[in-house]
Amino acid sequence: MKMLDFAHATAFTDERSLIMLMVVLIAGIIRGFTGFGSALLAVPALATIYGPVEAVVIEVLIEIPVCLTLLHTAIKRSERQTILPMIAMFIVFVPVGALLLTITNPATVKVLISLFVLAALALIWQQPRVTRIFSPKFNYIVGAISGITQGLTGMAGPLFATALIARGDSSTCTRANISALALAIIFLSVASFALVGLITKTLVLYAILASPAIMLGVWIGSFLFSRFGESKLRVVILYFLAFTALITLFETLFY
Repeated sequence: MKMLDFAHATAFTDERSLIMLMVVLIAGIIRGFTGFGSALLAVPALATIYGPVEAVVIEVLIEIPVCLTLLHTAIKRSERQTILPMIAMFIVFVPVGALLLTITNPATVKVLISLFVLAALALIWQQPRVTRIFSPKFNYIVGAISGITQGLTGMAGPLFATALIARGDSSTCTRANISALALAIIFLSVASFALVGLITKTLVLYAILASPAIMLGVWIGSFLFSRFGESKLRVVILYFLAFTALITLFETLFY
């Protein structure tokens, strides 16, 4: 699959770079406020600007500094017996998803990205009900599906987070387990993308450029959460993400 390179990079305008930074900043705010959702905005929006493959790779790369800030909590407070089976599934299936990303038609990937965002939002919206069907044995299936989804779309978080919430552990333990899985799946994604040749110098440069924006966004989002907590703003964010996914789907199908 043809990827961006330095020759193509010179064709990109400053306007596109500014749009990318704005998208990533808003995605970071969503992540900081809700604890999830940065990829649900960044991937569809960046797919429209640069293409779906580039969007997935950029999103995964900019998640690295965010995940590293949670490294201490993930190592200290996560439960190995809970996360290791899912990480084992990630090791097997994230590369499968990355391989699918290299061979699937870009237009099809954009449609899948939009549909997955809508499915993820439905999962988040109905999380209290959905958690009833999850069991410890089901976590292996969740790990496999999450791995493929991550490799193909970069947006596996809502699925494995729901599985961990269903366990009914303390909020501290659950948050640590989610952080540990997020850290593992991001670095496995980077390794898988590098293995199949999806990571280029240009995309790394874009990620470096965008990383301060997402970190600033996470800080702003965390500040807003500390001020407003579980307010109607969370509902507005979910509607905003759904609107973004629908716009991307419409643009892919009809233009």
